[in-house]
Amino acid sequence: MELCEFTEGRAKIEVPKFEKVTAKTPVFYNPKMAFSRDISVSVMKAIKLKESGKVLDGLSGSGIRGIRYILESGVDVYFNDHNPAAVRLIEKNLNFNSLTATVTKSDFNHVYGKYEVVDIDPFGSPVRFLDGAFRVLKNDSYLFLTATDTSALTGAHVSSCKRKYDSKPLKCSFTHELAVRILIGKVARNAAKYNLAVRPLLSYTKEHFIRAYFEVKYGKERTNKTLDNLGFALNCKCGFRAATDTFNPICPNCGEKVSFSHPLWISNIKDTRFVSECVKEYESSEFLQDKPLELLRVVESEIDIPLFYDIHEISHIYKTKIPKTEEMIKKLKELGFDASPTHFSPVSVKTDAGINDVLRCIDG
Repeated sequence: MELCEFTEGRAKIEVPKFEKVTAKTPVFYNPKMAFSRDISVSVMKAIKLKESGKVLDGLSGSGIRGIRYILESGVDVYFNDHNPAAVRLIEKNLNFNSLTATVTKSDFNHVYGKYEVVDIDPFGSPVRFLDGAFRVLKNDSYLFLTATDTSALTGAHVSSCKRKYDSKPLKCSFTHELAVRILIGKVARNAAKYNLAVRPLLSYTKEHFIRAYFEVKYGKERTNKTLDNLGFALNCKCGFRAATDTFNPICPNCGEKVSFSHPLWISNIKDTRFVSECVKEYESSEFLQDKPLELLRVVESEIDIPLFYDIHEISHIYKTKIPKTEEMIKKLKELGFDASPTHFSPVSVKTDAGINDVLRCIDG
């Protein structure tokens, strides 16, 4: 097996030579996901894990994520992969970086022990690994996960989303936010089986993947309250949209029938204070790229209101000129509404204004 060397963050690793990243790669490594790993390093620092805290890199692949956690976040990482070639390569890459760590060869759902952090970074959907993750997480712990099956979550493959996530997706201008909320909703429902409540600390979408970070706590009452954050996302061709815990098939704005997605998470998808801490940690770090920090700053500034308005879409519906995003935000604030950009779309705004007030700002 011919190997090639990559440098990422403070780590150097060797991986099988490849022309294209696929699930059939002998040992999986995607250099484009350095973006995600850069952010993960700052998140790991921001949670302020105790010295005795253990981190499980459950689907380690080449070992790059866990190795970077050790080198850049100073945490104790346990590596696991079911692929014997990956296990051998992880051990080689640990030695390459003058590190020692526990490496196991196991199906993730058969891993044992208790951990303060579990990181699941699969090729595709993380759903089949959720039970295993919640089984080995301690109380007052953290779950990090990635989903790369965005075609299902965004409604390109409706039946796939229904099978995997028990949710009806919806293709619309804010479909990528719905994808994040469907994923969070699935995680919350899965955790509830174990009387575990999850709280999103940071979640975002970028190109082909979604990344989400959760605080996990035990308790029946806490879990019941978490499930109250599940509901519907409604969308109408007139531009009306809403996230609600009750379903009304008729649009209150135009009287037409709405389309919808359900069930999904309708509460906060981040903790702004925590994201601010991640930004600080990122700014103080070396060897990291600029682009992930730019995204973190946008997420930090986003108001935590479900859904957003695509200015181009609304302007097209009502045949008006398209204002700049900055102008829209300024006008909405002048009218007394809260408003911000969103990382989900550069031509959209998050706001607590309704469709008619948004239209007032677009139409002047």
